[in-house]
Amino acid sequence: MSVMRKAFRVVGTVLSIGAITLFLDAIVTATLLPGVIGADRDAAEAGNRRAYVHADYHHDIFPGHDMTRVWGRIIYPWKSDRYGFRTGTCGPGEAEKAWPAIFVIGDSFVEAIGSSYEQSFAGLMACDAAKQQKAVWNLGVSSYSPIIYWRKVQAAAGKIGRKPREVYVFLDLSDIDDEANVYRDAPDGRVLFKSKSEPSRENWDIDHGQWLIRHFTTVRLAYDAYISASFTWDRSVGRDRARWPFDHKLLESWGRRGLALAGANLDKLVGLCREWECRVTLVVYPWPDNVVAKDRDSLQVRHWRDWSAARGVRFVDAFAPFFKEPADATLRRYYIEGDVHFTSAGNQLIYETVRQAVDGNW
Repeated sequence: MSVMRKAFRVVGTVLSIGAITLFLDAIVTATLLPGVIGADRDAAEAGNRRAYVHADYHHDIFPGHDMTRVWGRIIYPWKSDRYGFRTGTCGPGEAEKAWPAIFVIGDSFVEAIGSSYEQSFAGLMACDAAKQQKAVWNLGVSSYSPIIYWRKVQAAAGKIGRKPREVYVFLDLSDIDDEANVYRDAPDGRVLFKSKSEPSRENWDIDHGQWLIRHFTTVRLAYDAYISASFTWDRSVGRDRARWPFDHKLLESWGRRGLALAGANLDKLVGLCREWECRVTLVVYPWPDNVVAKDRDSLQVRHWRDWSAARGVRFVDAFAPFFKEPADATLRRYYIEGDVHFTSAGNQLIYETVRQAVDGNW
């Protein structure tokens, strides 16, 4: 019994010390450190939680926000317009609705995670097109794929009351995984997850981890260490969502199925544009995995080039410019460290590649 009592005393002492430590940590965090430690990051984390809202086609951007967001170590400005499109300098407004409309659709690369609107390729397109009195509307949202693309384009035309003259589709490598493994058509026409609970305003807003980070300095320091360890160059590669074009096992497991589903959903977008008498331009681009694997003549390029030719869709191969330098130099120049999204140089390269392909005539 004495051994048991001694063990209980030790456990009680440890718990008491832990409780006192956390109490003092919370007091110091609340009274001495507000505005000193992580205030900018806290605001940006809050921006992340406010950015999205549920929609019948799964999710969308919450309209009318002007805030900061965070991606890894990067804090960046983020603004949405009244329609729920990401916007900024050169982003069209009510006056520009009279101009010919150009829709740009895609996932987080088009939304431009980790980048200001002005440095994103969609923002650069908007500024250049504005000189020609054409309005580029950014419909891109993180985690979109073709099952959502055609629905979002249809909904956007209704929101602004204008049918597009052209739709630029930036087809991401991860779209194939999303089509095969993430999303499904519901009988009522909505888009739902295949195997997990649906997003809502409630479960986007509640983040118990962020509450701990905001209220305890020790938790914040541990979290900052985790972020620093996560965003390193070795984390930019080894991602199945990019490797399926050259990994036979992934291709046979879900890649071919994803290609077929993506093609069927993009056919619906092409059908919309035929009805509206607009043109579709399809753009593909690589992830770091493709660059490192020298996947220049990628299945992602070959498949969609052939698909586009069969449907009269203009095709832009944006893989090519990422293979002009050694892989290590390309990654460090064009991609965010530890991630797959573009730096400002990478966004600029995509913009210049597309602009050249269309002869500067948006």
